[in-house]
Order: sequence, then structure tokens, then C-alpha cells
Amino acid sequence: MQSLFPTRSLMVFLLIGVVDLIVTAVLHAKGLIVELNPLMRVFIERSEWLFCLVKGATLVGAWLAMRWYAKKDIRFVNRLSWVGAVAYLAIWTAWFIHGSMQTV
Repeated sequence: MQSLFPTRSLMVFLLIGVVDLIVTAVLHAKGLIVELNPLMRVFIERSEWLFCLVKGATLVGAWLAMRWYAKKDIRFVNRLSWVGAVAYLAIWTAWFIHGSMQTV
């Protein structure tokens, strides 16, 4: 497991990304949300499966890059993963609140 996820923070970061991917795709398919991220909106409006493929590829790419770089500087990857996880949650929360206010 250590070779797949050199730090717990990387595992947390990727878990947040996977949960976001699944929740977004399911809720969008049911018509309950719109994607506020302008980069990902293009994909999800064509197909939830395309969205999952593209978003999944970005997560895999980030994981591969950080896993590789952890061999050189594991402390940097640890910090970067925590910063990424916090930023991910902050952006998601802000967009969720913004989206909720638009429907009121």
C-alpha cells in the first residue's frame, strides 16, 4: 500500500476526488445539479460517462505524478496533497453554496 500511496494525504486527496466524481455524475444524471466548473461542464453536458472518464484521468494523472515525485521529495508531496485536499473541499463548498443560492 505504501508504494501506491506514499502518504496518507495523497490517499485523502484522491478519495475526495473520487467521491466528488461519483456524487457529481449521479446527481447530474438525476437532474439535481449543474456542473459549475466551466472546464468540466463541457464534458458532463455531453455525457456523465465522458465526465467520469476525463475527471478520472485527471485524478490518475495527479496520482501518478505525485507518486513518482514522492520518491524524490515525500515531504513536498505530503504538503501538496493536504493543500490540494483543503483547496478541493473549499472550492467544492463555495460552488455548492453558490449553486444553492441560485436555485432559491
